[in-house]
Amino acid sequence: MKALVISLIFLSQNVLADQEVKDTMNQMKVNAENSEKNQESYEKNQGIAEKNVKAIDDNLKALGEQRKQIRENARKADQNVATMSKQEVQVQNLIKKENEGIATENKQIEALQKKLEALKANVQKRQENITQYNGKMESITKEKQEWLEQKKAAQELEASIDTKEKAAQTERNAWKTKASAYSSEVKKWRAEASKNRGTYKNFEKLNK
Repeated sequence: MKALVISLIFLSQNVLADQEVKDTMNQMKVNAENSEKNQESYEKNQGIAEKNVKAIDDNLKALGEQRKQIRENARKADQNVATMSKQEVQVQNLIKKENEGIATENKQIEALQKKLEALKANVQKRQENITQYNGKMESITKEKQEWLEQKKAAQELEASIDTKEKAAQTERNAWKTKASAYSSEVKKWRAEASKNRGTYKNFEKLNK
């Protein structure tokens, strides 16, 4: 009778031990699967972050090209404004010269009646020249204003690009930080998954 009781106790202990092994193996399998799922999730997030970083880099490059073109346009605007200013001075001098000529020749008309008709013709011609010069002055003033407006627009556009570039750089830094964090998590969970999978295989071999 005593031997029978001992046998039953030993059998019960073996059954409990087998159940504990099975429970442990099941838990290790669950741990390994969870680790692999975490690894896969962080790898996906890492890929998204890296793609966003590349997209922002491309955008920054395009903004840089736009700035280069804008600065070139602004430089040309400055050159053209300087040219218009020189022409403006030249035309003003021509007008002044013609006005001085008119004054001199009007005096000659009063003093020299014989040359009246010739001098009047000269005056008429010089008046026509002034009209042409004034028309040229209006054209120069208009063109000069257009270049000034173009320069102002270029400066405003460059300021807008500066704002966009700063925002893009901030977003890029944020995504790089996330990508780095995701990469660390991927490494962590890859190691954890490998460790748990190895433990599970070892227990699986011992209980076959």
